[in-house]
Amino acid sequence: IIAINILLFWTLPILSQNDIPEKESFILLAGNGTTADGSVLVANNKGLKRGEGSFIQKNSGQKHDSTGVIRFQNGLEIPQARTTMAWMGLHTKNGVQQGDAVAINEHQVSIAGSVSLESDRNRKAREADPLIPGGVIGSVYYKALERARTAKECVNLIGKYYNRYGIAQAYGLAIADKNEIWYMEAGGGHHWAAIKIPQDAVWIQANEYRIGHVDPDDGDVMASPGLLEFARNNGLWDPDEQLFDFAEAFGQRTQKMEDKEQFNHLKIWRAIHLLDSTSGVTPDQKTYPQFIRPREKVGLPKLISILRDHPQSSSYDSLYHDSLERHIRPIASKQVVHTSIVQLTDGLPATVGAVLWSGFSAPLTTPYIPFYFGIQNVPKPYNNKTREEERAFRAYKTLAELFYQDPVKYEKQFPQIWSDFQTKCFNEQVHIDRGAMRLYRMDSARPKQFLTTNVEGLGLEALDIARKTLNRIR
Repeated sequence: IIAINILLFWTLPILSQNDIPEKESFILLAGNGTTADGSVLVANNKGLKRGEGSFIQKNSGQKHDSTGVIRFQNGLEIPQARTTMAWMGLHTKNGVQQGDAVAINEHQVSIAGSVSLESDRNRKAREADPLIPGGVIGSVYYKALERARTAKECVNLIGKYYNRYGIAQAYGLAIADKNEIWYMEAGGGHHWAAIKIPQDAVWIQANEYRIGHVDPDDGDVMASPGLLEFARNNGLWDPDEQLFDFAEAFGQRTQKMEDKEQFNHLKIWRAIHLLDSTSGVTPDQKTYPQFIRPREKVGLPKLISILRDHPQSSSYDSLYHDSLERHIRPIASKQVVHTSIVQLTDGLPATVGAVLWSGFSAPLTTPYIPFYFGIQNVPKPYNNKTREEERAFRAYKTLAELFYQDPVKYEKQFPQIWSDFQTKCFNEQVHIDRGAMRLYRMDSARPKQFLTTNVEGLGLEALDIARKTLNRIR
């Protein structure tokens, strides 16, 4: 008899699609041909209904009994792998289980951001391809991440899980490595599509279906078997009228609703405008270009400014107009629990080249701290082993709560209090990279303590600024 080793993922019960995650997330994917330093950059604001605390967690690589299975909280079981890779993630207590974590593995492969698409699925798609309660849930993404050496391989693994077990949650997912980025959408319980983002392009996403025309025979596309036939046979696509469009087949429900559901569409318009003010896009467009070619190279400061954006002094700024809050929400939503930029650099080992720039509350009131993949351990205030009342997120969260109670009062202080610190982080990165690589060339294990010391120093400095600010303004 073969003994089966079962790993249980028991946490909270699966929440309904109306509960997780809230429609407040935002992703910007920048190919390495568009970035100032040639790295792949993926920026993400993760919004959740509950004010959960975020932290950084490191997971070591492990060997397993390959006859074992992994059982998830909805009853899904998948085979265990003989070996799994190390990875580091930014998330909340239930972030991995719900698919809300941003994570990087030891080969610079990243689950770099996710958005819920459930509210945008159209009626026909819901009826033709209902979600499968016992199918793939968010925590499966990180099992794929533990096994993948490239972004394409990670997409392929998730796709195989989708095909075999069905899909329980309709998500859009950014998957990146140091050379390329893929974006993946689940249309329903059995069908999905993924496209590779061109290296010279930026892709923007905010809780609505965005993948347009796909050809399953294209090498830069992956899709569920029989996707086009299914769409044609179930009235989701008429081949006599147009080319197959994934977003039109499965989504665009919110575009047909009243203005109260348009705030995610406006985030896409705003981000395109910020990348290229001459693009001519307008807030009332029904569709926006899939691939954006910025007029200037995109760097970390630009991405942070987009993540922190609310369109000041305009009719679209809900921050100062309470009556707009139900209808229009900025990219820098107050519901954001963690914000991040994944930076993946070709030519550098993951120890140095993979950096998770992490913010631990709403973007306007948090700094972005560079957590290098190669750190030996996560600084105490930022890790999941520290008692919750002692974690750094509490200070950043309190700053956010104070700010949003009276944004007019504090608008001159946030995010300006982080300007000098953020500039220091950018400048320090050059020296940290050089120092770490000198040590790496001597011994691949030597940079770990060096990186840990530097990251801890920056993390504690940011926390000190937050606490001093709280003491001053409360």
